[in-house]
Amino acid sequence: MEITDLYPWLERPAAALRKMRDKLPGGVLIYGPRGSGAYELAASFAASVVCSSPKDGVACGSCADCRLVQAGTHPDLKYVLSETEAALRPEPWNGKIQPLPKGKSFSKQILIEQVREIGEYLSVTAFRSDHRAVLIYPADSMGEDQSSALLKTLEEPPEGAVLILVADDVSSILPTIRSRCQLVRVAPPTREQGIAYLKSQKVRNPESELARLGGLPLLIHESGANLLLEKKDEKMILDLLAKGALMTSGDVLEAVKNDLTIGPLVAVMQRWCWDISSQSMGLESRYFPDYAAAVQSLSAQIDIRRFQEFNAKLNQASRSKDHPLSKKLVAQTLLMDYASALKASQKNY
Repeated sequence: MEITDLYPWLERPAAALRKMRDKLPGGVLIYGPRGSGAYELAASFAASVVCSSPKDGVACGSCADCRLVQAGTHPDLKYVLSETEAALRPEPWNGKIQPLPKGKSFSKQILIEQVREIGEYLSVTAFRSDHRAVLIYPADSMGEDQSSALLKTLEEPPEGAVLILVADDVSSILPTIRSRCQLVRVAPPTREQGIAYLKSQKVRNPESELARLGGLPLLIHESGANLLLEKKDEKMILDLLAKGALMTSGDVLEAVKNDLTIGPLVAVMQRWCWDISSQSMGLESRYFPDYAAAVQSLSAQIDIRRFQEFNAKLNQASRSKDHPLSKKLVAQTLLMDYASALKASQKNY
């Protein structure tokens, strides 16, 4: 079964990759928000690269090479994953996200040692296939040293080898890396496609669940990966955001007594602000139908230019979400900054 049968919204990027199959570039950068299917698409493409009998650019799934891929033992296919992603997607990967083991911390970054191993791996000839593939995820976790080391391989890739980089946030990839890769964007599904997928997974209230997942249905399989706020915490945050400029420091201190994971918190706030901004410009809101009245009321009060200044703070918080600061303090600060932004926006409206 082709990956586009499982996730029909991947048809366009999958078609772009199929065209590359016969004349492989040295580097491909597949990017899209987590939960859109970018990694799944990259894994499917990597399998097609080493397949001995591809059909229309897609791995046949039955040849000896495909069986080795399915067993996680193909010598010409290498996965370079962070510790976290390797735990979530253990080899051989069956397409299902595994929960992270409790009581242990995992690195979220690709390490410099792993990047150096890529050069060593590609320095020898292929064992079985005419082509070799290295899948790197999350490529946007690489620091400057890792990127510089990878750049050496991308500048002069061995014949028949392709580096497949996968990134949730393409803006975090150095321009020198991006310029040496063929870029393939994976867009989130339409609302209808997302709801259809969740229905196929027997998810209750798929419309509300898709909104909770920010329009990214595959996140439903990663609830144990600390990517989403717990439902009670999300409701608490949304109730606070709905107060707008009326939110007080006492409200925030009372509500946020414990640590909240910053990445998911920022994502909720970004989606909330997107809905407000959309409404203020006469567009439809997307994410929080249960709070439609509050969003509409707030959208009528803001100065959109002032409000975008707060969005910039959220973007900065997203980029530094793994910084070892007090999570509770960061959460409280972001919420108070939101209330202050609305107050300033109203004064200048």
